[in-house]
Amino acid sequence: MRPPSARQLEILAFLEEFAEANGMAPTVSELAAHFGIAPATASGHIRALQKKHLLTRSGKARSIVLTGRDPADAMLKIPLYGRLAGVSPEDNRPFMEGFVHLHRSAVGKLPGNSFFALRVGDGAMRGLGIFRDDTAVFSLSSVLPPRLGDVVAALVGGETLIRSFFPYGEGETLALRSAHPDIPETALPAAEVRVLGVLIALLRCYQR
Repeated sequence: MRPPSARQLEILAFLEEFAEANGMAPTVSELAAHFGIAPATASGHIRALQKKHLLTRSGKARSIVLTGRDPADAMLKIPLYGRLAGVSPEDNRPFMEGFVHLHRSAVGKLPGNSFFALRVGDGAMRGLGIFRDDTAVFSLSSVLPPRLGDVVAALVGGETLIRSFFPYGEGETLALRSAHPDIPETALPAAEVRVLGVLIALLRCYQR
């Protein structure tokens, strides 16, 4: 059986949030309105999720119920930022834009509280398929240390950069490479660069 699609994962997250906030499930019309899709399309997603045993539904209104899931099959609620100012949530709270949801299976055995997401602000990494307005999900570098060539989120002089990670020598110098022909790499003493996270997932919306 195929795993749920990205849209189906978003629907599961919405169903869970709606039920927590309202004490009941949404109607199909409310679900369709939230995602800007036709009620028939919403019903199709619900039927597909029923076949995958991720929810149940009777013929009554507001009868959608998420099936019991193992913690390893849960959705992660990950804070989304426009930029970063430091490692701690307090440093970054002014730049928080909301949350994104990611299926637990996408992050393997990494701890569920060790992630953050950034809105990609430029086309510096387009050569690697990372485009402006994508949502990049990172694991904290304290949990997943960066390796040669990893895409990382780094603080350089108060600016948040998403670049490929290339340490030189014994690690005294770090090169942060773009994937854009017009943007040169940034090479600095390691002490002047704070690598905050390592890219683990990329989310993209094709309709805005």
